[in-house]
Amino acid sequence: MNCAEYLVDFLIRHGVTDVFGFPGGYIVPFMDALAAREEITVHLCYHEQGCAFAADGYARVSNKIGVYFTTSGPGAVNALGGLADAWFDSVPLLGICGNVPTNEMKGYSGVRQNGFQEMDIVSMTRNITKYSVTPGNSREFPEIVSRAYNMAVRGRKGGVLIDFPFDIQKTDIVGR
Repeated sequence: MNCAEYLVDFLIRHGVTDVFGFPGGYIVPFMDALAAREEITVHLCYHEQGCAFAADGYARVSNKIGVYFTTSGPGAVNALGGLADAWFDSVPLLGICGNVPTNEMKGYSGVRQNGFQEMDIVSMTRNITKYSVTPGNSREFPEIVSRAYNMAVRGRKGGVLIDFPFDIQKTDIVGR
């Protein structure tokens, strides 16, 4: 099972039945994992901002966590309004955004970007989420997913973000 499949399986085990998203190149493995499962309905939106706000509205009406996905760079940035809204109004929301493979990330090199449409979305969302993270390997991924979900739905609810590098989506979970 790869990380994208693990995330979809985790969502299903936690009662998620609807996900809102906008397709893009760096989120394809996650989209493929969603397409392989009938338990989740994917609602395609016309814009990433609409995805985040649709997931936010869904969470408010259903009393469940809202989940949305976008691709990297501008796609992820377009959804920030929905994340901020979840933060301000204490709505449980999980954002999943694709990103470039980890070997294309700039890291601490000082360059603006290394990969195509690479964006340090974690830094941009730190002040409007309860938890924002980029997994660096598949070993830590199950713990990251569990922490993100729990932080969104427990205590004072709010939005969380998993920045999901392309290669990590496709990497098998170690020890599962």
